[in-house]
Amino acid sequence: MNSSPAAAVWADAGPRTAVVVRGRDAVKFVDGFTTAAVAALRPGSGAEGFFADAKGQVLVLAAILRTDDGLWIDAFPGAAAPLAEHLGRFHIREQLEIADDTPGRASLVVAGEAAADALAAVAGGPLPAGPLEHVRVSIGGVPAAVVAVEWAGPGGRLVQVAAADRERLVAALEAGGIAPAAPEAAERLRIEQGWPAPRDIPPRALPQELGRPRAISFTKGCYLGQETVARLDALGHVNRRLVGLVSARPLAAGAVVHGGGVDVGAITSACRSDRAGGWLGLAILPVKACGPDAVLDAGGAALRVVELPLPAAPLPPPPSARGGEVTLVTPRFRVVRIQEPGAARVRDVVEHPGSVVVVPVVSARDVCLVEVVRVAVGATLLELPAGTLDREESTVAAAARELAEETGYRAGRITPAGGLWMSPGILRERMHLFVAEDLVPGPQALEPGEQIRTRVVPLDEALAMCRDGRIEDAKTVAGLLLYAARRTAHAEPPGAGSASG
Repeated sequence: MNSSPAAAVWADAGPRTAVVVRGRDAVKFVDGFTTAAVAALRPGSGAEGFFADAKGQVLVLAAILRTDDGLWIDAFPGAAAPLAEHLGRFHIREQLEIADDTPGRASLVVAGEAAADALAAVAGGPLPAGPLEHVRVSIGGVPAAVVAVEWAGPGGRLVQVAAADRERLVAALEAGGIAPAAPEAAERLRIEQGWPAPRDIPPRALPQELGRPRAISFTKGCYLGQETVARLDALGHVNRRLVGLVSARPLAAGAVVHGGGVDVGAITSACRSDRAGGWLGLAILPVKACGPDAVLDAGGAALRVVELPLPAAPLPPPPSARGGEVTLVTPRFRVVRIQEPGAARVRDVVEHPGSVVVVPVVSARDVCLVEVVRVAVGATLLELPAGTLDREESTVAAAARELAEETGYRAGRITPAGGLWMSPGILRERMHLFVAEDLVPGPQALEPGEQIRTRVVPLDEALAMCRDGRIEDAKTVAGLLLYAARRTAHAEPPGAGSASG
């Protein structure tokens, strides 16, 4: 969306898939066919999940929303027919009804930093805050379902009404100061967030290849395709993954990606993206082709692999890309000597691949910390679990990995919570903060030589430790205080009821 960052704009979201499953057995039935923990949902909440075949190969990625009378399954256009057919094939005696409601609905997306507040003002009341929370409201006299959707960026909301009410909805939004965006805006948001549409999911794609670890629950009961998903999890990696590719030249879906003199994949979606600083495409590529030294191109256009979702503002290029001289290279970082802009002096900067830090929420009142022996300071520090990014994984995958390795906990839900520059005077390390919830304990998987012990403490005590100096680690102080502040800000749940299909 090309208006100012604080703007609230609307765009057409196309004929989104809307498959509704209603009836006494609806939740239990659908829970047996998706990677999401559907049985744990309450009305008004939701979870993203994969629907896979018996071999664990992805058929559909969807948002599964719990309603008062069953489930509303929302996905990008083109998924309704295969999903309804898939579920219908297994429906025998269960007390439920499966319906494709796609033709009867119109979908708009409201996005921008001010989107949530602007839409709440138009609706005359509070709206969903957490991912995939949803309510039914009246907007300009039009009954509407509103869903908090991450694919539309921070503050993004999907608004769905009866098809006949679309123009009345548009009029109400614009009367409330929510301006129309370009027709391609919704597609650009999706690609910038790295959320795959049906055309980005090739035959035989596996859930872990698509970069949505929050769509997979490892704590729920059995479901179709679970054996393959569990085997991949035990293996610890996949051979290919969905990536973002940036080029200064136009990209188009279908363009073949070359790496090392051979074809390694194809662009499946593409858009012009100011946030990416050029053209941005999605592609599933071999992991080995996405390393830091990879040389990729499509139709002669040089490609650069980027982390998705894109940050709200593009990160500045590293010193080595601004003419700096590399003076030291180690397995984990390198030192670059660069002249300061507008000054005669030079500075040595540590160029780091980035890292993740995780707040493990053990219960409503407790968090898990780790005691780590830190050779650099000659002391044992109490910290949040954290670690360096592997260049061949996404930040959310890295967060899940570090959490499991250092604490043994597996998270049913991992949510991004911001980013921090660790020591910008000398160190170019961007640390990505995550909150991990719905934890299930397990064994640690420490690297040789690591000395880490877990310690579960009440959040109030952890915050007191930050204040009185018992916790001295900067990322832990910042992570706990940010988590506590955001939990306080969202303490009041939305006042409206759940959306129904």
